[in-house]
Amino acid sequence: MERWTYSPPMRRYRGFMADSARWERFAFRADDVVISTPSKCGTTWMQMIVGMLLLHRTDLGAPISSISPWLDMLIHTDDEVFRLLERQRHRRFIKTHTPLDGLPYLPSITYIAVIRHPLDVAMSDLDHGDNERFDRLVELRAAAVGSEAPAKGALDDAPQEADAYLRWFIDNEVEPTGSGPYGLADYCNQVLTYWNARSEPNVHLFHYADLWADRGQEMRKVAAALEVDVDEERWPSIVEAAGIKSMRARAVDTAPEVAAGIWRSPERFFRVGGARNWSSLLEDRDIAHFHERLLELAGDATDWVLGGRVALEENSDPRPG
Repeated sequence: MERWTYSPPMRRYRGFMADSARWERFAFRADDVVISTPSKCGTTWMQMIVGMLLLHRTDLGAPISSISPWLDMLIHTDDEVFRLLERQRHRRFIKTHTPLDGLPYLPSITYIAVIRHPLDVAMSDLDHGDNERFDRLVELRAAAVGSEAPAKGALDDAPQEADAYLRWFIDNEVEPTGSGPYGLADYCNQVLTYWNARSEPNVHLFHYADLWADRGQEMRKVAAALEVDVDEERWPSIVEAAGIKSMRARAVDTAPEVAAGIWRSPERFFRVGGARNWSSLLEDRDIAHFHERLLELAGDATDWVLGGRVALEENSDPRPG
């Protein structure tokens, strides 16, 4: 696979919620960590894990969004986000839902990507929409960047019933905006940007199912990616603090943007987790069609999408060195 050198973003992602062009105005530090995931794939979970490992504490001392902001989210101004990060003296870890080809690439930056089974993502996104105060998001966006916004939202045509939504998710061709995925094509576009960079020594790929199955083991892999030593004496408490029950109990601090008032309930942000029961909502032919379309869109990343780390280790190009 061809080696990457420094590169500006190859593509701009822009929608109601985010604009990846902000990354081109951001002043990186050499040891920054960028957590890039499709939404509803364990972003906040990974932010908490990375934060605990970098700060060597189970209580991060402040709400997650005031430590690890979604940099290109348009409910805050450039100045607000950049000042927040500029004041930080610890190693910074920054959230985005922008695919890797929409980000500047610097060899010294650590990029951490997390994906999840796409139909679990779709189910989780339905819950997310029910809990979100969209009117508040509109208000915050207007205050931060003005009232101009895309005339039509990505989800305006999406059905609300779970079975119909899943079928819509599988087949729609909504253009990626860097805040989705709003469909399987959007999801696979993002996943392939990670997969195609998997041999880069500073790009590290994770899967939600692996974190769910063995949180401690995957957290050790995160620590290795960050080149952070594990404190064996405190390790059990760190793993425990990264559990969904612990995060739900501290939702005021662990759910994103709670202070902005965008959730009906911060606790509901961590409503279920794990694998979702989408199979009972779809007919066998729907599931077969999903697998056919996934293979068409994801290509040789399909096994990783469905199988997590085992497939990644079997199919990854060897890392240099």
